Amino acid sequence: MYGIDRKRYFWVGVTALLQGLLLALYVTASSGPFLALPLTLVVVVPFSLWLGQEHWGRRLKCFLGYLAALLAVFYAYWLWSVFPMEPEIHYLPTQNMNLTRICAAVFLFLPFFQCRIARWNWRVPYSEVFFQLCRNVFLLFQAVIVTAVFWVLLLTASLLFDIIGLDFVPHLVFNPFAAFPLTSLTIAFSITLALKHPGIDSLGRWILAILAWLLPPFSVLSVVFVVSLPFSGLRTLWNTGQASSLMLLLQFATLLLANAAWLDGTRTPFSNKAVEVCAKLSLLCLPIYTTLCLYSLGLRIQQYGWSVDRIHAAFFAVVAGIWGLGYASVVLLRQWPSSIGRVNTAAALILALIVVAMNSPILDPYRLSANNQTERLLEGRTRPEDFDFLYLRFNLGRYGNYALSRLQDMSGEGTEAIREYMKPALSIDAEEHYGLISEKRRREILAGARVLPEGRALSPEVIKKLASQWNDFFPFHDVRRKSDLAFSFKNLAFKNLENREGEAGEKLLLITKGAGMVFDVSSPEIRVVGMIYGGIDPLDLKSADVEAADPLFKDVLLNGRRYQIFLPQTR
Repeated sequence: MYGIDRKRYFWVGVTALLQGLLLALYVTASSGPFLALPLTLVVVVPFSLWLGQEHWGRRLKCFLGYLAALLAVFYAYWLWSVFPMEPEIHYLPTQNMNLTRICAAVFLFLPFFQCRIARWNWRVPYSEVFFQLCRNVFLLFQAVIVTAVFWVLLLTASLLFDIIGLDFVPHLVFNPFAAFPLTSLTIAFSITLALKHPGIDSLGRWILAILAWLLPPFSVLSVVFVVSLPFSGLRTLWNTGQASSLMLLLQFATLLLANAAWLDGTRTPFSNKAVEVCAKLSLLCLPIYTTLCLYSLGLRIQQYGWSVDRIHAAFFAVVAGIWGLGYASVVLLRQWPSSIGRVNTAAALILALIVVAMNSPILDPYRLSANNQTERLLEGRTRPEDFDFLYLRFNLGRYGNYALSRLQDMSGEGTEAIREYMKPALSIDAEEHYGLISEKRRREILAGARVLPEGRALSPEVIKKLASQWNDFFPFHDVRRKSDLAFSFKNLAFKNLENREGEAGEKLLLITKGAGMVFDVSSPEIRVVGMIYGGIDPLDLKSADVEAADPLFKDVLLNGRRYQIFLPQTR
């Protein structure tokens, strides 16, 4: 047994460490292949291992292998469908939404496989599946709490190190390549330790009991809301701009509380009949919310057609509607709560089928959106001058580019006007569209920027260094041309983190619109020694307008206005 535990701990640690490092690479990448990281594999497979590690052995390994193979197929198709036609990867749309869909499906079906692995039999009572699902929820809940406490303590310790001058410690700890692995390891081992103690089941029963008694007051509010709709009208609801999101949230909250109240359908927490009837009324309201959500979404689709975001909104509305319609039906047929297991199982299966279809050409959001938008253009429902050709090119991947190719090759009435309006979208540079600046372009901007006082220039070494660190300095993020920034050499003396007594010498001021930085360029290693914030405009800056202000170590005058130089928080 000790040997099995040692192997289990080893693989839990390895998967957590790899997950953290890969996620750090993903979040720090602004372009390139790491934007195409398979998040479904990186997130879903390790979490499935951590939650199912109680059943360590060949069965769990087979399950994880099949799951990884299925997710790899989904990912390969998704990558093919959204891969841009540009030579480099700048942007891959809605991978996070794909991850949400797949996580929901896997999380709902994971308890079935956990019970299957434990029993080696598909004939598993729904009560066991339900309580395994609850256990998974509570394991993740306590992992979130433990992780939050861990980071609060780590933040406190980092602030103490910063106070005594060891500022490299918080810089190191909060670097993504340290923060993400630490977070993954904390979550993984908190789940592992919780599985060894039965207290998690007691905590789960306590939370379910509390949630159950939240349903009656929540049901009253839900019923009052539905009853008041005929008197307030739908216009008031639509004017909020968030009606669909709020109603979806209301539906999912009702589903959660209903399951917490009636559990596996064999018992009820309500001894009072009136309270139970009120709780059931909230279930009858669920189809009404679904109808309103779909109606609201339909109005947007009628106006603007299908987009990827609207397809995902329809997915959530339909999924909530399946559960809502199922619950309302069994309540009307007086089979509640004994039929809750059948409804949940059938709805989870339908959800899985929809997720599979959306990860295939059948219901691919990019294909559906590209075809619908192109059809609206050709039928005249959208005018060529109002059509978003950039959306086809940059947001709908391969299917969007196929649609543009078809529009280019079409002949007939109106196609010439379409091709004319397409030209700007086809000619725009991908890096310009995504707000990225190539290394060569960075050096051109820096070399052509105005430098004060007149006659001074940036050395090739400084240009090379600033160009290589462009993405590390936030004032550069909105710079697109040489007129967006200016430089000024100035003798300044101010305290910094390395020299508490004050350091004099010539500094280089970077000035962009609204922000600036102060560099020490006296050595080959360029250091940031100060930050400037405020309404600065490099176009209005003249050589005489840059002055050091008293006290010398704090302020600078730009165009006669005082700006405080803030000390950097990191090296």
